[in-house]
Amino acid sequence: MRSTWWLLAAATALAGCSTVKVRTEYNPQAPFGDYKTYAWNPTPPGPDQTAPARNPAVREMIYSAIDRELAAKGLVKVAIDANPSFIVTALGWAERQVEVSNYGYAYSGSYVYGPYGPGYVATPVVEVRDYRVGTLVLDFSDAQTKKLFWRGTATDTIQDVSTLRASIDDAARKLLADYPPPKPK
Repeated sequence: MRSTWWLLAAATALAGCSTVKVRTEYNPQAPFGDYKTYAWNPTPPGPDQTAPARNPAVREMIYSAIDRELAAKGLVKVAIDANPSFIVTALGWAERQVEVSNYGYAYSGSYVYGPYGPGYVATPVVEVRDYRVGTLVLDFSDAQTKKLFWRGTATDTIQDVSTLRASIDDAARKLLADYPPPKPK
């Protein structure tokens, strides 16, 4: 029992470390109950998307994560020519970010002699952090009217390529956690 508690606490702590930020927008008048089948937008990604988003292996990771989450909600994936009720489009990009933190001055251990006598050297303490922020945008459009009825955006810091699948799975889970949205009162 004790080891089970520790494992549960560790899993909860790790889940809390996720930095995925999710935002959704939707049309409250959309007939969400009518949307039962979907197909992926067959248009290939354009040059405005980052190379990883155009990479077939990464796109497959995104598609399978979204497919898994939508299937768990009872939605069925069909071919584009099988008359789906809505079309799913995934867009992605990454931006390089540089964060500079200035912590003031620190006094180093060197003792120097100068025109005003001996003393310690004050050196600036600056930390520079270079990282990438990835964004995944998921659009749902009505197949008949071609109008967008739901959009989800997930943004996360890309730590390492080895954790990309876990990041995509986490983003898909969080993006679709509240889909379909509650009916307006």
